[in-house]
Amino acid sequence: MLSEVNNRNGVNMNYLNLLIHPVQFFKQLMSREKISLLVPIIILIVIGIFSGLIAGNAVSTMDMGIAEDQMSMVKWITIGTGVFSGIIGLGIAVVVKAGIFNFVLNKMGGAGNFKTAVYVVGLSYFPKIIQSILSLIFQKPIDLTKAYEFDWVAFLGGIFSIFNIWQIIIVIIGLSVVYGLSYKKTAIPVIGLELLAAGLSLGTSLLTASSMAGISTTGIK
Repeated sequence: MLSEVNNRNGVNMNYLNLLIHPVQFFKQLMSREKISLLVPIIILIVIGIFSGLIAGNAVSTMDMGIAEDQMSMVKWITIGTGVFSGIIGLGIAVVVKAGIFNFVLNKMGGAGNFKTAVYVVGLSYFPKIIQSILSLIFQKPIDLTKAYEFDWVAFLGGIFSIFNIWQIIIVIIGLSVVYGLSYKKTAIPVIGLELLAAGLSLGTSLLTASSMAGISTTGIK
């Protein structure tokens, strides 16, 4: 549903404004008596489904040396696992982010609550749906011989992708309006958390690549 009406106060929430007029959208949000988390939940479920499909397609491109029926079973198991873990992982991420933002922004003089923070953070994942669709359409086969090589281009491209930046902008605008703080103040915890997450992701990726390289070298010997 691109449009949702609050029957109590007649406020029409047009979700297209989230993309083209985010400030207006979140100002309308502030005039509502109640906030439903249904739309953010739907967004996370859709992304989780695409995550599973992408994982399943990735597995189907690998040469595992097994029968076709077994490969099909592995693919569907991967899709199911990907969907489940994707939804749960995204849900945890939204709750953790919202908790951090709510705590920090209230300490900075803002006036908001946890549920509203969850709503804003959940909605900010909408650009990831578009990214997931494009990833599924233009997905490339996995080359296992290069699995241990760390790809800086892919890593930096993921961090500075238009979809990631788009998501950050939605979060900053939404939380700024909801908590009544300037964009500058709101950006501090939002960007700070993104940098922390990027650092942890970099460390994990480098460690994984190093471990894979060690296994590959041992296998060759």
